[in-house]
Amino acid sequence: MNLQKHTTKEKLEEYSFLWSEIRLVIAAIALFIGGVPPLFFLLGSSYGLMSSLLGLSWIISGVASVYLLYIWSKTRTLFGANEKRDLYAFLVMIVSGINLGLAGFIRTNIGMSISSNKFLFWIVGIIYLASAYYLHKRWKANGKKLFSGSNEK
Repeated sequence: MNLQKHTTKEKLEEYSFLWSEIRLVIAAIALFIGGVPPLFFLLGSSYGLMSSLLGLSWIISGVASVYLLYIWSKTRTLFGANEKRDLYAFLVMIVSGINLGLAGFIRTNIGMSISSNKFLFWIVGIIYLASAYYLHKRWKANGKKLFSGSNEK
């Protein structure tokens, strides 16, 4: 396996984006079932290896989000444009990923500690799904590129 092929800027961007997309969907499911990680819901709440893997996946989510935010800060464009809807959906993805990354380190989900209102969980879950869908649609329409596109010079 050629590791260099998977660590190019383009591949790291793609992997970070896809990880974040999947994470938004899983986080939405977690919110819909009351704020419980779906893995615990499906397999019970035994904390051994499963808890460690969950914490690691949260940290990866944070790293992926910070990486995407870093690239965006250099270009200030998404999909080769400056559309507000793109930015709003992107910020939902980034903020939720950084929140989970912090949860992996401090073992407290800041977003979940703000409120435990089930109705609010549903609203945020819907926002996560809408953002994931919108970003994926835009990403595919832009040739599977997040930070470049038709306005490239």
